[in-house]
Amino acid sequence: MKNILNIILLGPQGSGKGTQAKLLARDFGFKHIEIGKVLREISKKETNLGKRVAHIINQGNMVPISMISEIVGQELKKVSKDQGIIFDGTPRRLGEIKPLKENLAKHERKITHVFFISVSKQESIKRLKKRKICLNCGTPFIIGETINKDEVICPICGGEVVVRRDETPESIKKRLALYRKKTDPVVNYFKKENKLIKINGEDSINNVYKEIKSYL
Repeated sequence: MKNILNIILLGPQGSGKGTQAKLLARDFGFKHIEIGKVLREISKKETNLGKRVAHIINQGNMVPISMISEIVGQELKKVSKDQGIIFDGTPRRLGEIKPLKENLAKHERKITHVFFISVSKQESIKRLKKRKICLNCGTPFIIGETINKDEVICPICGGEVVVRRDETPESIKKRLALYRKKTDPVVNYFKKENKLIKINGEDSINNVYKEIKSYL
């Protein structure tokens, strides 16, 4: 196996893992494989896969593990052999771990770091209520911190900045409950493998980033 960093970022919605992934990709040149974004892009295409993914997402269901594995495999083919990777949004279920490892092995890679960015349920809800996202580049923003309340134009790409449809108070509670049910076992799996690195996600963005970088 080549000594290239292949990092998994875990954490509930609102933990800031997307922000940390973007910072790491910027500073280290990592490929950021953000599964949620990839799925949204695929769902817009008039292909068989695109239509299947769109139907599943629109029904509010989780994409089958076999499909996630197929998509991860396709994304890995786009990565330079000397480039590190950050996985954001997978594995979210125990069943995604084995195919992820198998996909990596095909490219002479292995998981090197698993960071769990931990925040309380109350903090997640508080943050999600303040979150917006750019429809064009997918950059997340926090009202009052990285974007003003009334701003609707992305300062990065000029796209439209909106509140996500699935971030109503009820939707947030359901998503957090689903996260704990599906992803807590993933956290425990990597903890037993002695690979899990727990990060206090309730600290500032800069301090969280510094802590993550200290392990790399």
